[in-house]
Amino acid sequence: MAGSFILRNFFIRKWVTLSMYIQVPGYDPMWFLLTLLIWFALIFMLQDLQMWRYLSQVSGFLSYLGQLLNAASANVLSALEKAKRRDVAKPELEATLKKMVDFAVIEPTALDPNGIVPKYKHILNTYVETYEHEIRRIVDDGIAVRNLATAVEALRYMNLIYKVVDHYYKTAKKYKAFYLVIQLTMLLPLLKELTDTVNEAVNSFIKGVPIGDSAGPLVAYNVLSQCQAPTYHSAVKDTVVAECDYQGRRLYVIKAEGPGSTVGRLDEAVEYVFNKLNAKPKYIVTVDAALRLEGEKTGEVAEGIGVAIGGVGVEKFNIESYAAKYGVPLYAFLIKMRQAEALTTMTNDIYTAVQNTTKRVLEFINTNVQPGESVLLIGVGNTVGVAQPHAAA
Repeated sequence: MAGSFILRNFFIRKWVTLSMYIQVPGYDPMWFLLTLLIWFALIFMLQDLQMWRYLSQVSGFLSYLGQLLNAASANVLSALEKAKRRDVAKPELEATLKKMVDFAVIEPTALDPNGIVPKYKHILNTYVETYEHEIRRIVDDGIAVRNLATAVEALRYMNLIYKVVDHYYKTAKKYKAFYLVIQLTMLLPLLKELTDTVNEAVNSFIKGVPIGDSAGPLVAYNVLSQCQAPTYHSAVKDTVVAECDYQGRRLYVIKAEGPGSTVGRLDEAVEYVFNKLNAKPKYIVTVDAALRLEGEKTGEVAEGIGVAIGGVGVEKFNIESYAAKYGVPLYAFLIKMRQAEALTTMTNDIYTAVQNTTKRVLEFINTNVQPGESVLLIGVGNTVGVAQPHAAA
């Protein structure tokens, strides 16, 4: 609409000018019309040139992303070959990898929002189990299964980015959608950073080393290391519930079961603590990685009220419901980092922040929880590379 208004005003001004010059002796109106036509031709040529330049930028990014995707696929396939059972042939590996990269997750309908949280949880659990089942058919080692399943999931995300960008690139090219390709070009720096991050994440999960998002589980590990006689409950899938004594206080510590790559089922573990262990904690404390703003520094630690947990919100909703049901205050510690740092190998700044957060959590417990009382601590995040301290003898 704005472009049409500008062009219309341009025509009106030129026509008025032309009418004035027609009345001037010695002025050739045909020369003015020819000049006007040349100007319009140049404007349209300039727009086509800009369109070509923007399309070239997107095409270059797609070529780069395609190379990145091929290299990441080769790395995952090589890792699968090293960990596979002897009776599994390479064509089966390739077929499994292709199927899982093209895997789709369909969201539940929200026509009636009542009861949508259990639907989301059911679909998410089925998704994780399906992914691990496909990898488990060719790999025996449980830790390798989890790490490789997450690596394949990251590869699937890279493939999805490629398909979406390629779709809009071809649509803009087909219909000469100038403004669509401009918007796509403006997003290229963000998309490049994201794809580079996911590519590094693939390598981190293959190696099984802690990532930035492992900060929460690592704090839980550190706190458990300070406890006396920790005992573990493994009733919840992929999740550890630990009980221990810390300076006369009863600690219930929840984290995903490491060192394989998993985020666990933290809400089910909270339900287990309340219903099976009959705990009555004075506080529920969550520790998680949080995306920092550009003006903040990696490793800054913030405290707040609420449940510090990301994702689609299923676990957050359930934990908040249990806290409200039993009247337990919610406290949180947030370790700030960029998205790229959260998905790649843990940096020294984040590791230092983990140690600092551990001290602050213990100080919070000493200050706000009296001897004889209990507290529930949840280390939120992917526990790749972070195991559990040894259980009590």
